[in-house]
Amino acid sequence: MIESIRGGLEERVGVLAEAELVTDRRGVQVWRVTAGAGQRLAVKIATADSGGGRALGPRREVSVLRAIGQRTLSPRVPLVDGGVFTVTPWFDGSSTWEVFRAARGDRVPSAEERGRMLVAGVDFCRAVAELHEIGWSHGDLQAAHCVHAATGPRLIDFANAQGESPLPEGELNTPFSGGLAHLEAPELAAGGGATPTPASDVYALGGSLWVAASGQWPLDYSAVGVDPQAASLSELRAVIAEGRVPLNRAGTAVPSLLGVLAPALDPHPDNRPTADELARSLGAL
Repeated sequence: MIESIRGGLEERVGVLAEAELVTDRRGVQVWRVTAGAGQRLAVKIATADSGGGRALGPRREVSVLRAIGQRTLSPRVPLVDGGVFTVTPWFDGSSTWEVFRAARGDRVPSAEERGRMLVAGVDFCRAVAELHEIGWSHGDLQAAHCVHAATGPRLIDFANAQGESPLPEGELNTPFSGGLAHLEAPELAAGGGATPTPASDVYALGGSLWVAASGQWPLDYSAVGVDPQAASLSELRAVIAEGRVPLNRAGTAVPSLLGVLAPALDPHPDNRPTADELARSLGAL
């Protein structure tokens, strides 16, 4: 699909030296591109037939990035066969998921590995806290959506982000379409027009770190007789919304970490710590 937009892309960034497909999911491709004077870029391509409004995701993400002051190379979102492609800087570095790999193994992580994980967890929390300070909630936090670059932690995938105020006129304003169900706070899983808040972000943040540290979803669905593989999305969200599923403490080589994360997964939003408070708790381990 990158060849279909090569002309329009090279007009903006120079001749493409290299293009690597990173992900291809549900009608949206992400490419890592090297162009011009060695600049590395993230190119997202969404076709018009992506379904469920997903073709609007990359376009809305650019609108959010502009609103929060991050750099984008898409002054006007170009069209490709009725869809869109967007261009943003590529952040080199490991994701939180990758940094926590040692915690998901069969052996106890070394002191050095444990230290790297805790630093990455703290940095992830602080990146989220900084986003909350400027009046925005991410809406789709996952361990793969924080990159630990040389310049510091960088959050990515802002298509679901919501601000305290609507995006400026002329930008793409769309309602929250839902994130990864297993990491959705009960108040979001319940639906009814709920939108992401700092408290729901903290739930997803704690859940993201829980999955990264254990390789397991944070909720123990088996305790309430639910098979997450067989349940429909609506059934899964209904169970999560009830807030009665216990936490799944299996699978990690660092159990003390799960103890710190547990308050972030409280089903009641007012009981959860802030992202900054969670960072301080992780930093104290």
